[in-house]
Amino acid sequence: MSHKDLHKQLIFTTLTLNSSTIYSTENVKLAHSISNLNCSELVSSELGLINSSKTLIGSFPVYTSGAVTKTFLLLYFMKKTLNNPDGSSDLVTVVTLCHHDVNKTLVLSILKKIMDKYFEFRKDAAENADEQAASDHSARSKLGEFKMYMTQIIKFEEMQYDSNQRMYNYGATKSSDEDNDGGVITPNQLLLANEEVGEVRSLMLDNINKIMNRGDKISSLVDQTDRLTSSSSVFQRKAQAIRRKMWFSNAKFIIVCVCMLILVLYFFIGFECGFPFFGHCIRH
Repeated sequence: MSHKDLHKQLIFTTLTLNSSTIYSTENVKLAHSISNLNCSELVSSELGLINSSKTLIGSFPVYTSGAVTKTFLLLYFMKKTLNNPDGSSDLVTVVTLCHHDVNKTLVLSILKKIMDKYFEFRKDAAENADEQAASDHSARSKLGEFKMYMTQIIKFEEMQYDSNQRMYNYGATKSSDEDNDGGVITPNQLLLANEEVGEVRSLMLDNINKIMNRGDKISSLVDQTDRLTSSSSVFQRKAQAIRRKMWFSNAKFIIVCVCMLILVLYFFIGFECGFPFFGHCIRH
């Protein structure tokens, strides 16, 4: 395998669903040209970090062996959320391993096309789910088709690299995109902008839902406050009515007790001094 091929071809590409590998393709000749390189193990060791990060598109150097420095190989990744018909969602991640000199726009273009193709593939599979369920053999063969699509995308883009190299390098070289002072929007920047817009849209929708939920909670809190205020007013009126009623009852009780005491004294004095006006005591 020539050194030139290493600089324009992908070594290993895998597509994962919720951190589980479902499709992988490897350029065996390139992989074997690098000593002590285990592509699947290398990608698996970094997949958890990739999926836990908030970055949707990125790349970073990887360690392989003492013969390969950390800047020799790069891992590129692209993530996207797949919404299922049942309301659930899956995290789709496409990861590729390649030499650090491979054109960045070429790699991201391949990842984008694989991602788009997989979403289209899943949509078609969902629409034809009933027909596939009728034949187990047809369902199994359908699941194996995408690996062929993924390999075709990679091979086609690699074959077209020489003829598209001017477009890939237009306004962006192998150096970072920040070095582009000419104001040219590169395909790489378009890819990043597309994904960032999707992420911002999702965040905005999430924030809108939170604000709407917060508004519902505030409205509910206001209604509860109004009900508590009304209940408090009713309770206050009832308490005042009960207090007045108890005051009248206490007053009646005291008056009755005083009358009873006066009556008892009248009878007691009457027995001693004579009824009705205590005549004996007065004359004496």
